[in-house]
Amino acid sequence: MKPILIAATLLFFSQHALAQVVECIDAKGAKTIAQFCPPGTVKEIKRSGPGSGAGAGAATNAPALKSLAEQDAAFKKRAAERQEADTKAEKERGDAKTAERNCNDARAQLKQLQEGMRISKIDPTTGDRTFLEDKDRPGETANAQKSVDSWCKK
Repeated sequence: MKPILIAATLLFFSQHALAQVVECIDAKGAKTIAQFCPPGTVKEIKRSGPGSGAGAGAATNAPALKSLAEQDAAFKKRAAERQEADTKAEKERGDAKTAERNCNDARAQLKQLQEGMRISKIDPTTGDRTFLEDKDRPGETANAQKSVDSWCKK
């Protein structure tokens, strides 16, 4: 029971230690340090949070911390940029795999044509299988070489 009571007491007092402290300067130039500035204050300098003791004067010259909304917007922007970069990298990997597969297929086709293997095609209108004749082989070899040249750029 005692540890819970001590923890609750420390938690209660720690919240008060982090209270906002404001340095107020009135019209006569007198400085007042309070939680809220009185009416008629000319200038307010916020001195809140940890480290707001003797070194707080240097902390007032530091840039103001971003608000929670600004931090959330920056986080969402970074997350969107990261997602976009990941999507782009995934697309590039997919394109590289496709290009490699097409290169390998084009090289295999060229090798078959150069070695004189029997190559057949299906006629799209009739569905019949036709074989590549020797007179058509040089033209098909040239087309296969163009495919290899276009897909296998390295």
